[in-house]
Amino acid sequence: MRPITPLAKKSAALRGFTFIDLLTTLSIFMVITFLGIPNFSAWLQRQAQSTVFDTLHHLSTFARTKAVKENTYLTLCASHDNVNCTGEWNKTIIIFSDPNKNETVDGDERLFKVLTLPKSTPCLLWNAGAQRQYLQFKPSGAINGTAGHFRFCDSVNNSIETRLVISFNGRTSLKSL
Repeated sequence: MRPITPLAKKSAALRGFTFIDLLTTLSIFMVITFLGIPNFSAWLQRQAQSTVFDTLHHLSTFARTKAVKENTYLTLCASHDNVNCTGEWNKTIIIFSDPNKNETVDGDERLFKVLTLPKSTPCLLWNAGAQRQYLQFKPSGAINGTAGHFRFCDSVNNSIETRLVISFNGRTSLKSL
């Protein structure tokens, strides 16, 4: 084993980072982080919007198909109690047979789906004529009443303007404005 000389001790001490190196690296990291956070936040908003619209697309397609298959009227709406329709689409959504078309689950009507959305779901609006807060499908699969669209309440701070449109024939499509 070789003995450590004073010169070897001095060169070993010089191998670390200087304070300037550390500050430079830290400042570069901070700049990259602060530039990336807004883009990441916008990406998260787009992903949340996409997930909500995908869910609504699948629910409306299910309701339309089930109305044709069961040969009855089906209602898709937001609900607090799984019985009555409300206008708060970011909480719970129900799909039920509604032959009397009263937008309420009565004793003889079948509840097909209950979907409780996560608390992080953004505020969502169904915009249709006559201030209807529900979608109702005829036995033919068409919409009973007026067509409309889903959109976010504040348009996600106006960053992305996208709507999920439900046409008179009951089909869904995603439209960017």
